[in-house]
Amino acid sequence: MMDVSGELSRLSGLSMLTGQAVERVLSASGWEGERRNPTKEWATTWRRDDAHAWIQGDGPVEVEFTLWYREVEDERPDPDTYIDELYDAASAELPRVAAQLESGVLGARIEAVDEDLTDGADYIDHTAWRIADKVLLAGVKHDDTDAPVQLVVVMRGYGEGEQDDAGEWL
Repeated sequence: MMDVSGELSRLSGLSMLTGQAVERVLSASGWEGERRNPTKEWATTWRRDDAHAWIQGDGPVEVEFTLWYREVEDERPDPDTYIDELYDAASAELPRVAAQLESGVLGARIEAVDEDLTDGADYIDHTAWRIADKVLLAGVKHDDTDAPVQLVVVMRGYGEGEQDDAGEWL
C-alpha cells in the first residue's frame, strides 16, 4: 500500500488548500492527472501505481487519497453475504496506515483531538488528527451498495468548506 506521508507533509504546509496548489504537489510527487473537469483549472482525479487521489471542491479543496479498495460486485456473486468481510479487511489495514502516518514525516506535527473531525461523513472506522490548520483523517468507507469499500486518507482545512447563501466562502 502506498505511503502518502510525503504528499501530506507538503499539503499541510500550504496556507490554503487550493486546487492549483494541490495539483502542483501531486505533479511534483509523480502523480498523473487523469481527468480534468471543464469547470476547474486543475485535474480532479489522479493516479499513482494502485492509488488514486481526488481533489474535491472549489475554494478550499479537500484531497482524498484512496489507498485500498475492493469492488463489491467483483468479489463474489452475492455482495450481501460478504460485505462484512470487506469491512473487516479494510478496517484491519487502518491501524497500519495510522501508525505509518504517526511515525512518519508527519508524526511530530499531528495531534489527536477529542472532537469529531469527520465533517459529517459516515465512516465505518476512522482515525483523525489535527495538523496546524488542517484535518488529517484515515478511514474506511462504503458510500453506497454499488461503490467499492475503500481505505482513504483525507486532508482538508479545519473549519473551511462552509459557504453562505450566495456561495461565498466563509
